[in-house]
Amino acid sequence: MSSKPFELPIEKLPVIELKGSYSQIGQQFGEACRSQIHDLYKVRMSAALEHAAERGRTFTEEQALDLLKSCTPIIKDFDKNTYEETRGIAQGADLNIEQILMLQGLTDYRDVLSWGKIADGFGCTSMIVSRERSENGKLILAQNWDLGTTNMPYVCFVIRHPDDAPSSYNLTVAGGLSLIGLNSEGIAIGTNNIKSTDSKPGVHYLNLIHKAMQLSTHEQVKDMITNATRSGAHYFLFGDKKGEYSGLECTATKHAEITSKDGIVTHCNHILTSELKSLEAEDMGESTCHRQLRVDELVKNGFLSVNKIKQILSDRDGDELSICRHSDDAGISTNASIIIEPEAGLIHACRSQPHLGEWKTFKVF
Repeated sequence: MSSKPFELPIEKLPVIELKGSYSQIGQQFGEACRSQIHDLYKVRMSAALEHAAERGRTFTEEQALDLLKSCTPIIKDFDKNTYEETRGIAQGADLNIEQILMLQGLTDYRDVLSWGKIADGFGCTSMIVSRERSENGKLILAQNWDLGTTNMPYVCFVIRHPDDAPSSYNLTVAGGLSLIGLNSEGIAIGTNNIKSTDSKPGVHYLNLIHKAMQLSTHEQVKDMITNATRSGAHYFLFGDKKGEYSGLECTATKHAEITSKDGIVTHCNHILTSELKSLEAEDMGESTCHRQLRVDELVKNGFLSVNKIKQILSDRDGDELSICRHSDDAGISTNASIIIEPEAGLIHACRSQPHLGEWKTFKVF
């Protein structure tokens, strides 16, 4: 494990490897990234409070953390392993667990503070490429991860080897749980942010993804996500080494599956299913609509390879509205990109935009 993993050019992806019990893994992570975790917490708490204030709901930092205290027992009950790792991160970073929860679950808990009234900004463009449409006949999941450019210095790749669970390889941020990744059982998962008006205290989306990294089949992941006491809205794309996959839109209280079109499922940041559309908080802006139309156009013909997907993720059609986003007036950019081949046990990732970042390939199994 590098002692100073973030002292790299932004185009290079820091890699941190952790081993032991979930509590020990968290402690190691918190200690290794303590200064970055403190800085990122300040960035994300400020963003959450400003977001709520813009919608007429004013909170102090103390009040926001008090609200998160109601989430802690829900998270502990949902998955003890995730709770123990989160507590370990807090201890290693010398912060309290509510501060780590805000860092990890920003988009969900921001929506709780704002009660679902949000604006365009955070994004992502994702795709599931089925066996019938991939060049090598094997399932592929891929996405850009778009968020505030100020988050980019904290993006890292974390390899976890828990004592009693599968190893996992994940793109995340300093102090974060699993975000987009692949485990040694062949479970691959990613996520896009969507917004709904039914946000409430509960488990945030990283709790769900981190739990998925302990599972071994597509159906187990699907059951876990749909039955969880969710805090906010997210879209989840996931699959396994048998080639099974789902694209699942979830609000805090409802869920619906996206039907593939010619063997491909694409998703950006607005709700697509009719079952959930009435819960969408507000118009998510021009970028998500442009990206959805553009990615659908780019994937509609022929077979897709890893290199072809990299080209799609790098697409700049529409400038600031594009699939590959550079810092715009709102300060949003593509912070990282990732492509996962769950049947082959491969994960490809880069920090920064996909045409600028240095791609690294990891063999998980």
